[in-house]
Amino acid sequence: MTKEYSVAPHLRISCAARDASILPSVGEVFLQQYAYVKDWFGFRGDMAIDLWMAPEVVDLEYMTCMPCDDGYMCAPGMRNGAHIIPFVSPLTSLKNADTVRFSAVLAHEITHHFVRDISQATIFSMKRKESLDLPLWLEEGLCEVIQSEVNPSLQAKWDEEIAKVATWYPLEDLWNDLSTCGDEGKGYLQAYRETKAIVERRGKVEIIGLLYLNRTHYVKWSDLPQGERVSAKASM
Repeated sequence: MTKEYSVAPHLRISCAARDASILPSVGEVFLQQYAYVKDWFGFRGDMAIDLWMAPEVVDLEYMTCMPCDDGYMCAPGMRNGAHIIPFVSPLTSLKNADTVRFSAVLAHEITHHFVRDISQATIFSMKRKESLDLPLWLEEGLCEVIQSEVNPSLQAKWDEEIAKVATWYPLEDLWNDLSTCGDEGKGYLQAYRETKAIVERRGKVEIIGLLYLNRTHYVKWSDLPQGERVSAKASM
């Protein structure tokens, strides 16, 4: 990637020279979704985020060191003080060329970074349960709730899928990476279902407050799905 495009002092896109023509349009979506997520959490200040726009899927696989498809996007961590989100250029990816879909998925990944910054949860998704850190089902659920707000068609689609499921996983099975539960799609659907219900019941303000409280590692997250007020671990 040889081109850099500054969307704002804290938002930047890196890409190959062949993708320079679409930088303004991608930057507009980036700025819109960053503002949406920031407002959702009532976040003060600004968070530095870099988008890495890979020319081809093979380049994305090189960036992530894992198999990817053309619509894959992730929020793996930080580099040089900025949070990173890699994805395939809309010039290559038909999925990312769909502005509505791209906007919603980008909002999902931006949300990961905000949730982790607010909660100070570890980025290591396989180590959450052993330390009773923020559960992955809740982090992914918040990402999906916001994703469905940006793309409302997902709400009806996911509600239809939820109605077809007869049994759900114990949430203990979804504390770490949701890919470990057996049916990853069902795990993500359950994360959305549980988190949407909690946000509707408790409201954003309380949930955001609990994310900040997670920094103290004195949150009893296992109380949350049952509708009990989240308490300090000392009361367990």
